[in-house]
Amino acid sequence: MARLLIVEDNPELASLMAAAAQSRGHFAQAVHTGEEALALLRPGAFDAAVVDLLLPDMSGTELLTALVPHCIPAIAISGVYKGDRLAREAVALYGARDFFAKPFELDALLDALEQKCRLPSPATPPPLPPEAAMEEEDILELMELAPLEEELEELETELDEAEELTQPAISALPPDALPSEAPPSEAPPPKPRPRSAEPILGPPDELMHLAELVEDASPPEPQAPVLQEPPEPEIFLPFGEREKVWAKGAPQEPSAPPRVRRRSLPEWTLEGEIKEATVPRLLNAYYEARHHGELKLKQDQILKVVYFEAGLPVYAASNLAHERFARFCARKGLLSESDLQAVAALSKEEGVRTGDAMTRLGLLDADKRRALVEEQVKEIIWSTFSWATGGYGFSPMRLQRAGLVKLSIFPGDLILEGVLKLETLVALRQKMGRTRRLFPTADPPYALHELKLAGPQAMLLAYADGSKTVEDLLTLTDLSERETLATLRGLELMGILQERREEPSKRRITFGL
Repeated sequence: MARLLIVEDNPELASLMAAAAQSRGHFAQAVHTGEEALALLRPGAFDAAVVDLLLPDMSGTELLTALVPHCIPAIAISGVYKGDRLAREAVALYGARDFFAKPFELDALLDALEQKCRLPSPATPPPLPPEAAMEEEDILELMELAPLEEELEELETELDEAEELTQPAISALPPDALPSEAPPSEAPPPKPRPRSAEPILGPPDELMHLAELVEDASPPEPQAPVLQEPPEPEIFLPFGEREKVWAKGAPQEPSAPPRVRRRSLPEWTLEGEIKEATVPRLLNAYYEARHHGELKLKQDQILKVVYFEAGLPVYAASNLAHERFARFCARKGLLSESDLQAVAALSKEEGVRTGDAMTRLGLLDADKRRALVEEQVKEIIWSTFSWATGGYGFSPMRLQRAGLVKLSIFPGDLILEGVLKLETLVALRQKMGRTRRLFPTADPPYALHELKLAGPQAMLLAYADGSKTVEDLLTLTDLSERETLATLRGLELMGILQERREEPSKRRITFGL
């Protein structure tokens, strides 16, 4: 196991780099300024380092020079200083072992770090806890089947109430009226049930049967037939599947009947806390590193997972019931109530995904389904833009499940479109104060030619050179106030623009006096 120091002023990108290194079995510590890095330098503290050449408090070349006496080999990265000449200078003059220009492939960077810095072979990382080591199929199954916590509470409450109602009636019967309990070996195996596409909030037939049993539970007549013990209420899927998914690999006693218990979402290994505008910056980090893997976003009992390939979102899943595909299509007015019932029945009988069931029934074609899945994925991701609390975590797991519609969504357009669609004028006025000054970022995650900007939006970006306030920009553009503020907000979240902070100049002009 190697000890790595990552010096990168972008916190989200630094966290992603550290998580990727840790997934290879290394120990990685990320800092965001040169001063923080210098404070950690001591003999034997680190085996290698990754240093951004553009740091907020000092030049990265100065830090590279400071690493040499400590015998810490390093690789330099930069999104501003590019070209063969600068790469040669970083290696020849400042002691770097290699140079990577942003954007770079994170896996290639780590490969070069291990090879050129001659790091020891990474130790096998410790096994993940059962919740985090679930196969991808089970994770997606959980996201599709797990109901909201209040739905599970409602089901458990109904079952508990039914048990409380029937228990006094059963205990009032004479002992000989109750059937003898069969030995466990003779107990018939539980009857398997097909998977349900949509959760059912409660088993009304079983509850009705229990209620009738309570009404008929008066003292028996002399010739009364022997009453059968009321069967245990049958648990409708997806709760049975949910128990199976969570308890994967755990030994189960064959004689013990399955019990429904409240289960919280797994405690993912979080890499950071979500604050305002964190999720867009996480999208930027994945794109800047061209990384493969998944991003887990967790707020209380809400869990959402976004999958990436080469830095582009290709799929997203959520454990919220209203964000599942069938309910999403119903909210869009594409499915009637009868259509939903037909889709649920086919999905239940054939054990297929709801999207496949809708295609078989002729409700969707392949192109329409892909467009709807893309819109659903966008809405899942957009819903996290407003999160101000929660946590996020990275995983190198890649999307492998067959049958899913894989997308390729450009994150820059995703961020700008989400702000334009969702942000209200009141919220935009609060975030984009009239006196703020925005100017182009020196190290943006996206190139300007990659952005799909309309003419007025491109002109607004050209005007935002740091010399004008937001109020000035509102008078110069032909866009409405909301469009102007949303465009500026989106460009800021994308890392294209940043605020210019007024700092007093340290240089004194005397004019020779």
